[in-house]
Amino acid sequence: MDIRMNDPEPSVGLVKALIDAHKSSEDLKKEKTNQSYYDGHHAIMERVFDDKDKPNNRIVTNFCKYITDISTGYFIGDPISYSSDADKYLEKLQEIFNLNDEQYVNARLAKYASVYGRAAEIMYTVKENDEKAKVKFTALDPGEQYCVFIYSANVESDLIMALRYYEHSDILSNKKETHAFLYTDKRIYHYVSTEGGFALRSDDEHFFSDVPLTPYYNKSETAVGDFESVMTLNDAYNSLQSDDVDESEYSNDAYLIIAGLEADEKDVKEMKSRRVIEVDNEGQVQWLTKDINDTWKENMKTRIHKDIHKISGVPDMTDESFSSAASGISIQYKLTPFEDNRAAKERSFKKGLQRRIKLITSILSVQGSDYDPNDISIRFSKNLPTDDQAVVNQATAVLGTRLVSRDTLRATLPMVEDPAKEREKLEAEEAEDLERFSLDDHIDEKDEEDGD
Repeated sequence: MDIRMNDPEPSVGLVKALIDAHKSSEDLKKEKTNQSYYDGHHAIMERVFDDKDKPNNRIVTNFCKYITDISTGYFIGDPISYSSDADKYLEKLQEIFNLNDEQYVNARLAKYASVYGRAAEIMYTVKENDEKAKVKFTALDPGEQYCVFIYSANVESDLIMALRYYEHSDILSNKKETHAFLYTDKRIYHYVSTEGGFALRSDDEHFFSDVPLTPYYNKSETAVGDFESVMTLNDAYNSLQSDDVDESEYSNDAYLIIAGLEADEKDVKEMKSRRVIEVDNEGQVQWLTKDINDTWKENMKTRIHKDIHKISGVPDMTDESFSSAASGISIQYKLTPFEDNRAAKERSFKKGLQRRIKLITSILSVQGSDYDPNDISIRFSKNLPTDDQAVVNQATAVLGTRLVSRDTLRATLPMVEDPAKEREKLEAEEAEDLERFSLDDHIDEKDEEDGD
């Protein structure tokens, strides 16, 4: 949930007002609905018929989960790479990224943003013994940790404050509490619920020089999930699938009509035992069944299936048109909407990553370093099958033109996750080879002198 305010001051009243506004908001309802649909609990699961004897199958074909999983895998399945001319700075950042399992955090943020429309990352520091404070960051689970971002009401719309709250139940005492944390650019206020509202428990300083909560929006700040536009279509598909199974059960339990013959219960049992029905010339035996237009229903399901993929922009990877595509160019053309979605995700996600680097750099500055976050370049890669040999050949060809740096070319290679570290390894190997060759030359010269 995003709110715009003019110069709010931290207070118990502000915290209570923000939590009340969030709990009654459409955003919270939407987030819970989106999570349910991703988990497979769709509207069909609540279907009830007045006739309790009527078959009521509730079949879920979870397109929503498919859309999120495919979109997230394509967008963030390959690790994000970073490059910079400031080697020491990049090395320090990579140490912090490794400490926090950055690739896993990125994957969680991308998935949460796909489902809910927005994800949130919290940054904090931990200190062990007399060591320098270590920077930590992690993705917040939107189903457990609720966040409200407060932006300024001016044109810049800067992030000036953020609220994080969660509800906690003590297993032993069965006591329920709400813990709320209000973040500003300098302080963290911890509030705990009481009978009369909230009470301030702690007020601590932090050194990030900005609000240490970062939003990651999915494609745009409208915070729309990847499958929200096709949820009603998914409901329609589920209904058709469920009705198909219901009608199949109806056919299995159909009534048998025996015309022109009076049969009591004993006669029916004998017919079932002998599996023979005797009727006269005027008699007739047939099942009472409903005429089902299978062609119409299958056409309707096919249409809905195609609409889901068309509107979401996520292709059906089992579609035969992919395997029959004549060239890579034709496949790329089919993936154009998918690629457009990925590019929009990248633009939004990159803003969050840049803010992450900025906050980390603030802590490094407090510890005595002098780095510029703008020195770090961020590169995303599409998670598609690639011809590694073709990529290497292309990089080799470009290297000879001297149009781009070696570090830039290394970043294009799928087998290289950290271009800076790869360069260090290569330089170390070259130094080792040079030392070995020098030693071999010295030995050859020594042998020649001994031979003379």
